[in-house]
Amino acid sequence: MSTPQLRAVRKELLLLRADVERAEFIKARTELSKTFTSFGWLKLLVPGFVARKAKGSGKGINTSLSEWVANHPLASSLASMILGKPLRAALRAGAKPLLKWGALGAAGFAAYRLWRQFAHRDHGETGADADAKADTGTTSESTAS
Repeated sequence: MSTPQLRAVRKELLLLRADVERAEFIKARTELSKTFTSFGWLKLLVPGFVARKAKGSGKGINTSLSEWVANHPLASSLASMILGKPLRAALRAGAKPLLKWGALGAAGFAAYRLWRQFAHRDHGETGADADAKADTGTTSESTAS
């Protein structure tokens, strides 16, 4: 055999091997999909995991868009990142005042506790005694009588 004929034979063998591997991959993917049919939530986590439908199974633009997104997982990931930005912005805008007022409330409560400790220490009580009496509702005047 001449060199061009050997190249043609090698090309045919490589194409045949690629077809066989492609068919094996499709078969393995189908078996995997059948194995995980009971895990419906997995479709939400793994893009392109949905079962492939026959062409023309539905009508309208929604069907063609859903098929396109199922066939292009990178595009669906990018779309969810782009569409998720307004939601993140709304959450961030709501979290900012919550953090601000929560921090102010915590600082105010800490200041009140410090004020209460110093106020009771001025009357000659220790901080632990003041806290215990504050919890029971007694004061130094009511215990002195």
